[in-house]
Amino acid sequence: MTTTIAASRSIDADRIVAAAMALVAEVGLGGLTMRDLAQSVGKSTTVIVNLFGAKAGLIEAMAGAAYEQDEAYHQAFFAQADSLELSRDGLLALCGRYLRERAMPSAGFVRMWEELLVSHAPDPFLPPLIARWEAMRAESWTRLLSRTPDFAAFGAPLSTYLVMEQFYVGALGGRADYEMIAAEGLGGLIDRAFGRPDDEAPVTESYVDRMAVPKAPGDDLDADSMKLRLLDLAANQILTHGVAALTNRSVSTEAGVSTSTLAYHWADMRRFIVDSVWHAVFREMPRHLDFRRPADGGRPDLAGWSERMAGTLTLDGAGGPGFYVKYARLIAQICLKARRDSSFQELAMILRGPEGGGTYVTREERWPPQFDLTRRAAARFAIWIKGAALTGAATGATPAARQLGDAATTLVALADREPNTRS
Repeated sequence: MTTTIAASRSIDADRIVAAAMALVAEVGLGGLTMRDLAQSVGKSTTVIVNLFGAKAGLIEAMAGAAYEQDEAYHQAFFAQADSLELSRDGLLALCGRYLRERAMPSAGFVRMWEELLVSHAPDPFLPPLIARWEAMRAESWTRLLSRTPDFAAFGAPLSTYLVMEQFYVGALGGRADYEMIAAEGLGGLIDRAFGRPDDEAPVTESYVDRMAVPKAPGDDLDADSMKLRLLDLAANQILTHGVAALTNRSVSTEAGVSTSTLAYHWADMRRFIVDSVWHAVFREMPRHLDFRRPADGGRPDLAGWSERMAGTLTLDGAGGPGFYVKYARLIAQICLKARRDSSFQELAMILRGPEGGGTYVTREERWPPQFDLTRRAAARFAIWIKGAALTGAATGATPAARQLGDAATTLVALADREPNTRS
């Protein structure tokens, strides 16, 4: 009898976890409620609480199940390529398939992974689990690439790059402009692994040429204006609690005004969110990354550049998390929102299309002189560092300055110092 009851509880728990993961794919972790979950499985909330305790216990069970499913996915995925030789086109196709499969609605374990990565208030169980998760992903890619010894060093950078691209493909997969730009960028990364020089980036350049470059919404506002105050409050809430937590009421209440004040300045909530996102980005951007301003102190050497960049990944700086931690979380949250609300796809595309563009146009001022920072190289490093920021923040172990220098050397070719003898 005891065995039968235990088995029944296990079946109930598995059903509830599966249903909860399906709901998270639709509404996110923040939108998951015990009441909705109870309705979806035909149980009372009391049954769920008896099985998992509070919501935190349910989330931990979901996270564990998602990890196990993802581990099984990686084993099955890479087993299919075990006996095949690696080629440039083959590896590019494999990466593209990996991203597409993991963006499918049926991949609920990936939606759970995404939600956990951007969590602003993780439970104690989460950092070691995410660390184990990311080690599993990196080891899977490294094991594949190690069949050709020269490629082994690209396993971990490729895995980290795919972290950020996974959010983009979830929001933008199926759009021709995104698919073309993503293929161009990923192709450049694969070329780097194979020791090939970067080609031009005509798709990315043509997208940048026709896009309206975002401007800082607060630049033309008086310092004491109500509109700037509302933008500051909204940016603070986004960076502290996430994009999903921002509402017209949350901002108006903190500002001590009515919601009609927001309606006076912005035609709709979507426009307000978009302006608040850009305000947060430009307000938080450190001077050494701000393409709108001249760089200070001359062109850095590799050690100085690495130290500066390490500051953008810190979790506990004087002003809170470093810029790339804030920026990567913001982009990931926009992508999750765009996945559920197509009206935010254009914002996600503007964030993805010119990745690394500011760094590229100011490379002569802001990057160490030994690197040949092409357009494709700038994009892949920008995507990699955002992936590193997300995983570092989730695990509590962000890359040190030396690791950033190593990543730059792996991802970006050194400048050719030999004289050009071609006629």
